[in-house]
Amino acid sequence: MSPQVPEAVRQAWGDELVAEIVPWLEQIVQEKAIPRDEYHHMLSRLEILEHDVADIKADVRELRGEIGDLRGEMNERFDRMSQRFEARLERMSQHFEARLDQTSERILVQTRWLIGTIALFGTILTILMAIAQFTP
Repeated sequence: MSPQVPEAVRQAWGDELVAEIVPWLEQIVQEKAIPRDEYHHMLSRLEILEHDVADIKADVRELRGEIGDLRGEMNERFDRMSQRFEARLERMSQHFEARLDQTSERILVQTRWLIGTIALFGTILTILMAIAQFTP
């Protein structure tokens, strides 16, 4: 059974052209088209895939949520560790500065004693030299 061609097409193209084009178009459609049963089979498989993809999307959303929670927990832990580390560094810095201040103070005291001792010996030597020079 040959398909019906609209009358306007038949009048515009003529009977001879329509008679040649209709079989040619049917051949193209048969080559490119798929049977209805195969289409329904493919459609049902696509629906199954769509359902599976929906499940995968739900799993991915759940995993993203878990990863976000884990990332938040790890950030909190790193923040706490960083705070403890900074507190230790601060205590060590204060202790080091105190020790440096003590050492500086001791060096200053020792330097004063050294200068005083040298001045005292210089004075004693000067006095002894003066006595030795003026005594007959």
